[in-house]
Amino acid sequence: MDEALPTGTVRKSRFWLYTPFALLLLVAVAWSIAWLLIRNRTSEALDAWFAMEAKAGRQWTCQNRNVGGYPFRIEVTCGSLSMKQGAMSASLGRVESIAQVYQPRFVITEIEGPLNLTDGTVTVQGTWDLLLTSIHATPSGFQRLSIAADSPRFTVTGLAPDDIVTSGKHVELHLRPNPSRAAEKAYDAALSVKQARIPILDALVGGAEPVDLSMDATATQAEGFRGRPIVEELERWRAAGGKLDILMLSLAKGPRQLDAKGALTLDDLHRPAGQLNVSATGLDGLLGNALGGRNGGAVLGALLGQGARASTGQPNGKPQPLPLPPLRLDNGRLALGPFVVPSVRLMPLY
Repeated sequence: MDEALPTGTVRKSRFWLYTPFALLLLVAVAWSIAWLLIRNRTSEALDAWFAMEAKAGRQWTCQNRNVGGYPFRIEVTCGSLSMKQGAMSASLGRVESIAQVYQPRFVITEIEGPLNLTDGTVTVQGTWDLLLTSIHATPSGFQRLSIAADSPRFTVTGLAPDDIVTSGKHVELHLRPNPSRAAEKAYDAALSVKQARIPILDALVGGAEPVDLSMDATATQAEGFRGRPIVEELERWRAAGGKLDILMLSLAKGPRQLDAKGALTLDDLHRPAGQLNVSATGLDGLLGNALGGRNGGAVLGALLGQGARASTGQPNGKPQPLPLPPLRLDNGRLALGPFVVPSVRLMPLY
């Protein structure tokens, strides 16, 4: 006959059998409580930020706000997001921001259109297929902002006599403080635009082909931007001596190619001013305007190596960009070396 196992031994075995499950349950309960605390702190931080913005004169409205994302994320969703400050107002569609609870200073946001932005004079309307942003921050403050948009389309009204309509296949923008130029309140920006249609370039450069554009630039006195109306922001930047250092600008439009670097500012009449050092090929439209006609452009192009000689500049047969005279923006005029482009007037931006 089998002997019965000691009662104490059976209880001990069952205790260790259920201990892992009990510990797992305790961890789950503790994590749930911690996540609820984080969610409540997030809601309180949002309320405090909205209140701070209201004191600064900016009224934000987040329709149907919801904070979720259990168990490992914090998700903040607005059915729509709008802001109003004086004559300036802006609105967006659904906005969803996501951060991991273990990496709260890295926030990814998906924004749905349409965008409607106006300052009472200039109106911007925009749509897109997909728009994502990401923000990296540190305990000391903002570190990097990235924006990526698929198929953006924008219409700007009130900035020029006619509406400005632009579109593109893909746009990316990356922005960060410049650590070596902190005294100048400088920010670095990297912009990439694929297959964009910009009518003003069609008239200036020639051709109706879409544009591929990339630019690396640094803007000084940029730290003061605080969401005020566009006119006030630009005037603050101009009065503070703000400058846009273009480290690299590359533009490709059909057979036309342009590379430039230089610096731009705003003059006392709020017009673009500065100088760019340019290398280009195939810009018959621009060169023709410089001499008042396409034949003149061909002559200038030949003198500068923009004719048949340039087409043999690279082994693949593509024209090699060659230096042009400096491109100057001065007193509302655009000049290529000693030649003023007669059909272009630089109007005040505000």
